[in-house]
Formats: sequence, structure tokens, C-alpha cells
Amino acid sequence: MAEFGLINWIVLIVYFFGMLYIGVIYGKGNKTTEDYFLGSRQIPWWAIGLSVMATQCSAVSFIGIPGWGYASGLDRITYTFQFPIVVAILMVTFIPFFYNTKVVSVYEYLEKRFGAKSRLLLAAIFLLSRGFQTAVVLFAPALALAIITGTDPNTAILMMGVFTLIYTYVGGMNAVIWTDVIQMFIIWLGIALSILVPIFTVDGGFSHIIENGISNNLFNGLDYSLGISNSYTFWGGILGSGFLYLTYLGTDQSQVQRVLSAKSIRETKLSLSLAGFIVPIQTFLFLFAGICLFSAYNGKSFENSDYVMLTFITQTLPVGIAGLVTAGVFAAGMSSVASALNSLATVTVNDFYKKIYPEASDTKCLKVSKYMTLFWGVFSTLFALCLGGLGTVLDIINILGPLFYPCMLSTYVLAVFCKKGNEKGCIAAVLSGLAIDLYMFLFTSVGSLWWCFIGFVFAFAVGYIVSIITNKDPEVDPAKEFSFETAVGSELTINNVVRLAMEKKIAEKDSSGYYVVPGKMDKIGYVLIAFFVVQCVILTVI
Repeated sequence: MAEFGLINWIVLIVYFFGMLYIGVIYGKGNKTTEDYFLGSRQIPWWAIGLSVMATQCSAVSFIGIPGWGYASGLDRITYTFQFPIVVAILMVTFIPFFYNTKVVSVYEYLEKRFGAKSRLLLAAIFLLSRGFQTAVVLFAPALALAIITGTDPNTAILMMGVFTLIYTYVGGMNAVIWTDVIQMFIIWLGIALSILVPIFTVDGGFSHIIENGISNNLFNGLDYSLGISNSYTFWGGILGSGFLYLTYLGTDQSQVQRVLSAKSIRETKLSLSLAGFIVPIQTFLFLFAGICLFSAYNGKSFENSDYVMLTFITQTLPVGIAGLVTAGVFAAGMSSVASALNSLATVTVNDFYKKIYPEASDTKCLKVSKYMTLFWGVFSTLFALCLGGLGTVLDIINILGPLFYPCMLSTYVLAVFCKKGNEKGCIAAVLSGLAIDLYMFLFTSVGSLWWCFIGFVFAFAVGYIVSIITNKDPEVDPAKEFSFETAVGSELTINNVVRLAMEKKIAEKDSSGYYVVPGKMDKIGYVLIAFFVVQCVILTVI
């Protein structure tokens, strides 16, 4: 406490209890599982959009991306520069299906489309992969807390885990999103300070930072070179990170669950669009913060690039502000872990417990949901205790995600786009996707973000071929009345829905002018694409 300072500790503790208070307030309104998991579908779009960004730029990004900027400048800008394209694609494909079918878990759609086996298989894979990734997201702010305050790392992990469990247990989705909104602004404050403080304290100021960055090759533009050993080229960003984020934002329950909590399809799309515009700019500022700190520390070597931002907080920020930014790091991790635990509980209850006990009351399911939150919190905390020494937090999470994601994306592409796709093809895609990614991880030097694209292509090809060979799905009856909530099988494919919209058997747009049906792009989608093109031109010129 002496090193961190009494005032910083007071700020930190007040912030902790403020977040817990918000959780308790919103927890009082959780009377049903829909309240607990989806916030009664009454959360405004801008809050959902900020929540999506908060999770994407959690404590992992706050610590890791400035470290990337410090070590290699703008080389890794391709990590999120494809966000506008990804969001535009999702608003035309997966998201309308999930929203219109009114599912709570995205894996419910798979049962409607294929059958119960595919739903349970993909839900199990999500639980495994997200459980491990949540441990990494828990580890990052605990590491920060340990370094900044002098606490033992394992003690910090346990503190973080216990506090997050209490907060998540009582809060539900409403608390997760609104605390995300608050911590987003705290994170922006931290990044702004990491840029402005060096500009006003380094000899020569902004011009020196730019000159120093150029002389040390920190302002390299987009790398268009071919090859799959480097994940951070232009092509690695489009095909590697692009397919990773298609899976993460479009098929991962922890992200889609936020979108499903919106009031309307219009607000769903606006929330995603907000993230599509801001996330690439945000990543640039994170990297630029690292470049500024490179000049502030005269290119000093760090044992681990994660320590760059942590050193800035402990050695440079004034008393009180250091406590607030530290609280922001902790809160970022807390809210990210909370949302993950909430989604893990959602899938456990909706895709497993309710299948085993279909007659269980909603009150009973709500109680089980909280127990499952506790279970996954303990699981993640224990795994987080084993992460020390495995590398930077972003490196770890960029291995865990791509290892599991291709089989998930191939399954949903097979479901949404392929009329002849079936459950046997789905299972074949999952197993082949896991096998090829495990092979690349163990026996090749292929960059981890490339696993998403290569694994997806291989898994989808296998799934489609198996579906063609074994297809027994009956043809869609053109005379049958269509409803998103009751449709099953190949009725829930894009080509069928678009056909019905063209025949005017279902409405294309809602009252606000946004497309309800999949396969149709709103004006904001074209703006996102234009934004991506402008971004690429600027980065190429650099």
C-alpha cells in the first residue's frame, strides 16, 4: 500500500464498490431468465455498441496493444482494421437470423436448422473455448493489479475472481452492459493520457515522437506481402483476423448475446455499426500510445511488452489518476469476465439444463443460471492461476481463439448459406476443423490468426461434401406460410428468405427502414465499406 499510495487505493476501492453497487441495483430487476441473460431486450443501441467495444478492448487490449505499438509500431494495425467489413457482413447474414428467431442462445438456431446434436456439440465447444479464454481475460487485469500495487500475482487473481463472481452473480446482462459503458470511458482516459503525457514531457514533443518513430520503423504502412507465417500482413488481417472476428462477433454467444438484447433490428445494427467505426480508430490510438511511450522511455527494453503500459501507470501518472486508471483496467477485466460468465451460464442452462429438464420452471432456471455462473467463475479462476510465463496475454488469447473458431464459423456458413447443409455435414465440419487447427498448432509455423481462414476453408469443404452425399432434407414447400420463429431446416437459409421477400410473402423492412430479412444491406453497411476503403488508402500512403 505504501508504494501504490493511500489516495490511489481509496480511488480504486471506491470504484470497485461503485461497480458492485451498479450490479446490485440491476440485479434487483432480474426476475426471469430473459431479464438475467438479455436485459429484457430493452437496452439502447449505443450502450450495446459501447459494450461490444469494451469487451473487444478489455484489459487484454489496454495492456497488450500499446505493448505491440512500443515493440513494432503500426505493424499490427491489421488486427482490427477489417472491423467495418466484418460488421457489414454480419448485418446481412447471421445477425438477422438470430434476432428474428428470438433465440436466447445462438445454438438454438442450429437445432432449428439441423437438429439437437449439432446444437449440443457447438454449445460444448463454446463452453470449452470461452471458459479457457475467460481465464486469460481474468489473468490480464490481475497481472496489472499485482504489478501496480505490489500484490502477489496469485493473490491478485483470486481477488479478481472472487470480486467478479459476486458482481456477475447479482448483476445479469443489464449490469454487464452499463458497467461496460463506464469502463469504456475510463479506458479512453488512460489511452489519452498515455499519448498526451509523452507529447508534453518528451523533449521536442510531438514532432520528436514522430521523427523517432519513423527512424525506428514504427510507422510502416500496410504490408501486402504474401505468405502465411505472418498473421499481421494486409492479407492476414483480411483473411486471418477477418475470419476470427466473423466468428467472434457473429457466432460466439458472449458477443451475440449483447446484440440479442436490443429493442429492434434497427438498434441491433446501429450497435454493431458503432463498433465497426470506432474499433479500428481505437486500435490505432492504442498502437500510437505505444509509439509515444517508446520515445518517453527512449526505447528501453522490457522483459514482456505487457509491462510497457503498466510501467507508465505506476511511474508516470499522478496520484489519484493512477488509481482511477488502475480501476479502469480492473473494471475492464471485470466487465469482460462478467459478460463471459453470463454467456457461459446462458449456454449451460439453455442448451443443456433445459434439454435435460424441459419442464423446469423459469424460476428454477434462473437459480441454476446463477449456480452455473459460480461454476464457470471458479473454473476460469483456477485456470488463470496456471497462465504465468506462457507469453503476453494477447499472444495467449490469439492462440486459444483461432484454435476453436474455424469449426464454429464453418458450421454457421453451412447452415445459413447452403440449402443442402445437414447435421452430418455440420458434425463433419466441426471435427475436421478442430483436427486441422490442432495440426497447424502442433506441427507447422503457420501464423495463429491464419488458422481461422485455413481451418474454415478445410472444415467447410468437408462439411459441404458430407452434406451433399448424405442430404435428405425435404424441399421447402413454397405454399407454406413462413415465420422466423417456427421455420425449420432449409427454410432458415438466406436463399429461401430472400426468395420469400422478393415474392412479398414477408416484409423486407421494419417501420424505421432497416432490413429485417437477411441478404439485404442497409445504407449504413455501404458507409462502413467506404470507411474501410478510406482507411486502407491512408495506411497504404503511410
